[in-house]
Amino acid sequence: MQFPKDRFSLNLFSIPFLSSIGSDFTIVYNRKSELEAFTLYRSLSQLSEKVVRLVNLYDFLFSEKPYADVNNVIAFLHDKNDVIPFLDSMWSLGGKGYLITCNVDMKKEKGKGDVEILSKEGELCEIETSLSLLKEISSINKNKRSEEILKELNSLNTLEEWLKEKVKEVEFNGLIVLSPLLLPARNLMQKYLNTEIKSHEDFLGSSNTYTFITTGADVLTVRRMEFELRAKGKNVREIIFDVDPLLAPIYLSILTYLFKQPARVL
Repeated sequence: MQFPKDRFSLNLFSIPFLSSIGSDFTIVYNRKSELEAFTLYRSLSQLSEKVVRLVNLYDFLFSEKPYADVNNVIAFLHDKNDVIPFLDSMWSLGGKGYLITCNVDMKKEKGKGDVEILSKEGELCEIETSLSLLKEISSINKNKRSEEILKELNSLNTLEEWLKEKVKEVEFNGLIVLSPLLLPARNLMQKYLNTEIKSHEDFLGSSNTYTFITTGADVLTVRRMEFELRAKGKNVREIIFDVDPLLAPIYLSILTYLFKQPARVL
């Protein structure tokens, strides 16, 4: 593939309220917002040692809402058909929280009750939101891993060079299977590649060619599958994202986006 000749840009933004998140918070998401939700959930757990709740929107609306504490909720929702019932439910129960959305139309909406809406836009909105979340959490916590992540996010030219090297070895051929840590990238990959992406748990061995994408942290999860497929004469390729696991699904999403783009500025 051809890499954009000019330097690309990612527009990160501040999310001040993250400094007040405690373990009593609930993160609400759906499949279209897995990248943002899991980035926040994992970064809080691994960098802040705060174990918050992660709940699918429909479980929240139909199973948990009447019984759960809705005073500390952060929702990542982009489809208006998901946003409206969420806001209505929060209003009816007097809930308090935040909605982060990539739906530009929501800029016209006012949060119902005590729900603050943070609306962003752009074709890389989900990626920029995820990087902004990770940067904010990393800046709050003073530990070695946070400092390393923050240093990388403050120097995105490093990312550009890494992408240039990584793109040389990437070919999205055959059935694409993601390891557990990379699964939050699935929705954006399907959007950018216009093909179905499988998890290591739900793929069927019906193809002759497989591309397994994994990280150094969870590579053993897919290695046995790769071995079994090769034993059956299948063509198996493995791509390892050798970066911090918190960054890996975000970088994979960026790389997938670039894979389908002409040589131009992002």
